[in-house]
Amino acid sequence: MTTLQHQTFNNPHPDLATGVVGAAIAQRFEILYPGLSNEFLGLFSYVSPEETLSIIGVGSEFQVETHKEGSTLRMRLMHRDVVERESTYRLDGGDLHEEVFRHAASFIDELRSFLSGHHRLPPSTVLLGGWRCGTHPENLEEPLIFTIPRITCRVSAEECQFSFFDSKECPYPGGAIVDLPRDISPSSQLRVSRRRDIPECREYIDNLVDLIGELSQEALDKVVICREVRLFHQSELSPVELLQMAASGKKTAHYEYVFRWSGGDAWVGVSPEMLVKKQREKVVVEPLAGTRKGSNFKDKSERYRNELLSDGKEIEEHETAARMFYDNLSSVCIPESIEQLESRGVLDLGYVQHLKSTITGQLRPDINVFHLLAAIYPPATIWGKPVLLSGARIRSHEQIERGFFTGGFGFFTLGDDANFALAIRTARMTGDEVRVYAGSGIVKRSDPYREWLETSNKMQPFLNNEFAVYL
Repeated sequence: MTTLQHQTFNNPHPDLATGVVGAAIAQRFEILYPGLSNEFLGLFSYVSPEETLSIIGVGSEFQVETHKEGSTLRMRLMHRDVVERESTYRLDGGDLHEEVFRHAASFIDELRSFLSGHHRLPPSTVLLGGWRCGTHPENLEEPLIFTIPRITCRVSAEECQFSFFDSKECPYPGGAIVDLPRDISPSSQLRVSRRRDIPECREYIDNLVDLIGELSQEALDKVVICREVRLFHQSELSPVELLQMAASGKKTAHYEYVFRWSGGDAWVGVSPEMLVKKQREKVVVEPLAGTRKGSNFKDKSERYRNELLSDGKEIEEHETAARMFYDNLSSVCIPESIEQLESRGVLDLGYVQHLKSTITGQLRPDINVFHLLAAIYPPATIWGKPVLLSGARIRSHEQIERGFFTGGFGFFTLGDDANFALAIRTARMTGDEVRVYAGSGIVKRSDPYREWLETSNKMQPFLNNEFAVYL
């Protein structure tokens, strides 16, 4: 049996954003616990008018792993190096995401009973992680992964709550916030020696011309095509520092996060899009679709806003995505509980503006968060509609491997609360490269060069921040 211990301290900087404090604690964890940080490093921060939180975790006490081989899916619970639970499922060849989440729903329900009963973990226990976007299902070997860290800190505006399993490993959790600096600006620059676009502009445009020729005039015919920019750099840079760079000088995104397992590639993001938030039976989704560039000048920002609100292509793209969420929620929510609280509002991030809707509902009693994900993922905002046809079009016209990009990052608890960001505005740190990703929704009336500019604007937090230097 494993004992989870808790200690709570006052937030040393209650006047700062919880994400800033969380990033500082993540950096301190990397110094205090380098071995654990190499094993697993997770930082997930969320801000909304109703709530702000930051969760930081290092080390892996328990880990939910999935492995796909052909038509076989294996799920297992690791307790450090020991397999404690394992199940095997047969994939029937339908939508891979739906199948993985449906099997995860059953497996996680079993684990909840085991972890709360055998290990006496409370319902508030957090599992940090995410899932990959399977644009090429045959190549997707590890669809999802979630970790209960050895040491976790949950930061609110008022306090920092530490949870840990081994008091010898973490004799004084409060040491992570002693003399915590207020200014945690990156200590180095992102010194870029070379840039590579995948695909190059001309090839991207030619490809979209071909794709648009395949699309019908119908409003529901949409597909999201993504591209990648690789920055080759000469910097000693940590993932948390890259996050600080991307978040610098920008209006606050909903989410800021860093995830890294087993010393591998780090995924860093400043996503503005909530995929889903679940508290007890209540769920909220906030689809973003439809984009215009932003500006720090009020008159230009207002002009771009008005253009966005009157652009037929952007409105069509947004309505397609919002309707798909609404329809999919009806399969897992009590029908009369579904309500659209906001329709085509404008989210201004400074560098871009998006159309945003907010839809809420109450889940049926037999539904957990993974049943919910099976119903709503992949959304039209990162995939398209119709779903199966969009998948085929992505495989035919997209030239990158998305990985966790356009998947999801966040957490769920043993009590089945959850908060997941859609992993957009996200980069991958691998060796001496930072790979920056962006996509846009393509409909019949799309202009290929405008889509190139739109994806360029979406990459600005990583490509054009005050710490990026092009040599």
